[in-house]
Amino acid sequence: MNPSPNELDDDFTMDPQLRLSEAGSLRRWLFNWLLNSEIEGNYYQFIERWVALLIIANLFALVFEHVPAIYQPYAHWFHVFDLVSVGVFTLEYLLRLYLAPEDKEFKSSSLPRLAYARSPFALIDLIAILPFYLAAFVQLDLRMLRALRLLRIFKLFRVLIPAFREFQQLNAGRSFRQKLHALVWPGEYGGRLHDYFDTFIMVWVVVSVVAVILESVASINYILNLEFIVLDTIAVGVFTLEYLLRIHTVVETTEHKHAFFGRFKYARSGNAIIDLLAVLPFFLVAFLHHLFDLRFLRVFRLLRLLKLTKYTGSTKTLYTVIKREWPVMSASVFTNF
Repeated sequence: MNPSPNELDDDFTMDPQLRLSEAGSLRRWLFNWLLNSEIEGNYYQFIERWVALLIIANLFALVFEHVPAIYQPYAHWFHVFDLVSVGVFTLEYLLRLYLAPEDKEFKSSSLPRLAYARSPFALIDLIAILPFYLAAFVQLDLRMLRALRLLRIFKLFRVLIPAFREFQQLNAGRSFRQKLHALVWPGEYGGRLHDYFDTFIMVWVVVSVVAVILESVASINYILNLEFIVLDTIAVGVFTLEYLLRIHTVVETTEHKHAFFGRFKYARSGNAIIDLLAVLPFFLVAFLHHLFDLRFLRVFRLLRLLKLTKYTGSTKTLYTVIKREWPVMSASVFTNF
């Protein structure tokens, strides 16, 4: 016998506050779905993450605008991207302004929307879009406009500050190494800050691999050689720091308790080998280039893409293959030397 619609509704696990009938008003319902950080299963995390990625994309666009060979042929698309970005940021600002009376931080005020507009986060949101609208009415120098657009980076504080406060609450009374472990490794103490850390690493993986591929194109490398060097140096710094943090904090897990053998055991795992291979070519080329021709190692930077498989079974498979074929690989390296 098929269940009745009422029985299906009773079994439905959605938070009651996400139902229009329970929210009481359309405004409250929209707030619960879009901006309420206390409700599981809504779009709050999705919106925060994609706005953060859009901010980062804007920063990269600003960098490329300073390269005439890239900017001039595609100036129209840069302008379109800026229009889309401003449109998204404006919609976000207006949405937060409209829904401010439902936010517990401002609802107690006699003028909740004015209270929101005067808050630090709202001012940051306004600064992110104001230069665009000013340029429509006031003649601004292009360099000044670009400098003002750089202020969009401050929008990241809207995402990071609440996540940092949550992280502090979750890790109150814990040691510094335990806090680092919570940041780097998934677990109950990581909160949103751990998710943002993973997203940050994934963004750098994609950016660095794309840069390696573009660097192989002679015409592009001729134009952006310095930018590629700087980008690769920063990426190696980020990945090296991540690797050292994982080695340092892995002893907080049950299976790696011993200070030395625990870290040694982890260093032999598939994930650790991938993390090491992501940075090792850079350091070998930097310190041994005067002894050997190690330019062939630069192709191994593409292995950084495997960092994205950290939570899949392919990592274990890769480790098994490397372990099995290591004698052949080491002999090949020796022959090249």
